[in-house]
Amino acid sequence: MSIPIQRASQASGVSQHVIRIWERRYNALSPSRTCTNRRMYCDEAVLRLRLLRVLTENGHRIGRVAGLCTKELEDLVNKLPAVTISGLQGGWSTPAQCIEAAIAAAKKYDEDALRGVLLQARRLFGQVGMLHQVFCPLTVKVAGEWREGSLRPGHERIITEVVRSLLQRPAETGGQGARAGHEIVVASLTGEAHEIGALLVAAAARGQGWQVTYLGPGLPVTEIAACAIARKVKAVGLSLVFPEECPVIKDKLRRMRELLPAGTQLIVGGCAAESYRCCVPAELDILWANCLHELDEVLLKV
Repeated sequence: MSIPIQRASQASGVSQHVIRIWERRYNALSPSRTCTNRRMYCDEAVLRLRLLRVLTENGHRIGRVAGLCTKELEDLVNKLPAVTISGLQGGWSTPAQCIEAAIAAAKKYDEDALRGVLLQARRLFGQVGMLHQVFCPLTVKVAGEWREGSLRPGHERIITEVVRSLLQRPAETGGQGARAGHEIVVASLTGEAHEIGALLVAAAARGQGWQVTYLGPGLPVTEIAACAIARKVKAVGLSLVFPEECPVIKDKLRRMRELLPAGTQLIVGGCAAESYRCCVPAELDILWANCLHELDEVLLKV
């Protein structure tokens, strides 16, 4: 399957600008083109980007490694200390395995092991790739297991604290320059105890150059709106993880729209957002983001 450059950037952790330079200046990749001349990247191209990123981050000059075949790149990466790339060394090697390892560490209350897994994920997939491939599906899995009772509150608390500590660090790659006049307030509503979704929204917005005022979980509509009005922000981002199809949440979304100035966009995402998307009146003018890819598209358009 081939994907456009934006998704290749997200999957590999290499910014679109750097991808274009590596192609044009070093012939590191030869993406296919659509009839409208859009670059399209296959699975091997994304793997090459990941391998090239790991090598350049570990001191190799792009001009020396760009012309190597994928197998030669894999062999070089395999020689690096303490690096795991899919299919090259033991241990977990895919985003799905990383998520399982993170959940297992949390269930043992092993904060150090959990942090090590997620730090390794950031090294392998890059900051943007980590958000899309690891943290976002991890959020969904944590919410699901919490509802089923297979995760205790203490397990979720450890995951949230470690994720928060990593997301509050500056993005390493893939971010855009600051966008003047683009500020967003990020929060979740009273009764919403899950924070990882809101942290992901804040990180994604920062990665696109937005200034973020992060209020965190469990706030009344009036407090979120008051902050947005005082800051004169361009948007408010809400994370809805639990519960689904709740009439109280519908009323809160309506109230939020009433309190916000007409020019302030209301963006709603999270695991539970889809359950409200079809039943909330269109006149509330809510922008929905059911996943990080949709959120990226919304943030680019606002």
